[in-house]
Amino acid sequence: MEKSAMIIINPTAGKEKAASYEDRIREKLKSEYTNLVVKYTKGQGDATKFAREASEDNFDLVVSLGGDGTVNEIVNGLASFEKQPLLGIIPLGTANNLAKALYIPINPEKAIEILNNDFYKHIDVGLVNDKYFTNILGVGQAAKAVYDVDIEKKSKFGFFAYVMAVGKEVLKDEVFPVKLEMDEETWQGEISVIIIGLLESLGGLKTLSDIEIKEGTMHIFAIKSLNISKLIRTTPSLLFRSITDSENIKYFQTKKLKLATLDNSQFKSNIDGNEGPELPLEIKVLQRHLRVITIEK
Repeated sequence: MEKSAMIIINPTAGKEKAASYEDRIREKLKSEYTNLVVKYTKGQGDATKFAREASEDNFDLVVSLGGDGTVNEIVNGLASFEKQPLLGIIPLGTANNLAKALYIPINPEKAIEILNNDFYKHIDVGLVNDKYFTNILGVGQAAKAVYDVDIEKKSKFGFFAYVMAVGKEVLKDEVFPVKLEMDEETWQGEISVIIIGLLESLGGLKTLSDIEIKEGTMHIFAIKSLNISKLIRTTPSLLFRSITDSENIKYFQTKKLKLATLDNSQFKSNIDGNEGPELPLEIKVLQRHLRVITIEK
């Protein structure tokens, strides 16, 4: 039976070296996938359109060559379908948070080697208003600073481009009042930034070893202040995976969430490094919704 694979390449990824991996991927897949289609993105939304076409045409595999933003776009093209292609990720971005969390090799050559693996993992997908995400959703000026970093700076400075952007917001330490309506409780308070994760790690840093993880839930970190002295005191809690020890962070776990500001301040969300919907947000977890090729751990 003929099998089909679509390779979606963001040519600006990997310091504009993404296209150089096309032949290597073709060679790896040709024995199993007789129909190989390659698509190059030219702008925002292209990867979503291509992934949607792959789902409509019953492709067996979609391969992403890009960073977390490219993966997010592809997921938004796949997740609305009941039957979806398997997803392969060749990480060529700045952070590659999803790849790290799933133990996908960060070295592109090694990631290509596992594309024919029989092993894959079902992962949760978050639905926020009408958009999907697989890793992290953030709200606040620090989160906005991350998706405002332009491609040129990311290519030149790598991960440090994000550090510089967030550092400027740390100096401002602006707070805003929010209301969180969750499965079992409601919380109100002033925060500097809120981070919502679907995985047990943030950017590859595991922070939840002291917490019982319930299946199909999101992890909410409401950071009260980005004041430098408070962040310094928070750091040990993050490093030693005991997030509940921090007075500067409120942690919650829920399957559904309504998130709104109490002062009508205007914020857009950051989902997997891309600009997301504006508040208020309604978020839910779609459990085991997507299949991603990885290595067995």
